[in-house]
Parts: sequence; structure tokens; C-alpha cells
Amino acid sequence: MSLALTPPRRPLRRAVAAVLVALAAISAIAGPARAAEANDPDLTLLYRLALSAEMCGFTVSPKQAEGIGKDMDRHIRRLNLSDDDADALYKKIEADMAAEDWDKLCAKSGAWAKTYAEQIRKFGK
Repeated sequence: MSLALTPPRRPLRRAVAAVLVALAAISAIAGPARAAEANDPDLTLLYRLALSAEMCGFTVSPKQAEGIGKDMDRHIRRLNLSDDDADALYKKIEADMAAEDWDKLCAKSGAWAKTYAEQIRKFGK
């Protein structure tokens, strides 16, 4: 008779499993939003420097590129961003820069070119 008084375990296991599945789905959805919320000005600047070297052909030495990469990694770890979150943020910054107009950003005598030159010097020669 004690079996009749014991609550069934299967529905409880199913409920717990359903909650875990729901939490996993929420985490997957929140990932890209987390990347967008990672509004770190230092990481944004590093991404902009890397994108400018690539898209504008601005000068960057191997030593400078390595320094930028190491700083990016440090900020990504500090922000606890997954690879997907870091990639999403990089793509967002790239889209933001494209919206500013690459021709203006890449102008050799433009304001961003001057900022780029000042910032890149921090990473040596």
C-alpha cells in the first residue's frame, strides 16, 4: 500500500527535463544578445583597428597585429564571451563601420585614419 502513497517519479523527471530544455533554449537565444550588450569600448576599438587594417589597408606590422590579437583575447576572456558571441560582436562592429561608409573611414587624411595611427603606435612597430 505504501506504493500508492508514493508520488510518481516519471512526471517529475519529465518536468525537470522540460525545464532544463527550456533553459538551454533561452541560453541559445540570449547568446547573440549578450554579444550586442558587451559594449566594451576597448574591445570595440581593437576590433575597429583590426577591421581597418583589413578593409582600408592601413599599415600594421606583424608585431602590432599580434599585440592587437592578444589584447582582443584578454578582453574576450574578461567579458566571458563565447567564440560565437565574440564573432557576433565583430560582425556587428563591421556592419556599424560599413554604415559609416568605408570610403570616409578609409580616407588617408580622414579623422579615423589619424585615430588609427595614434592607436596603432601603442602596439609598437
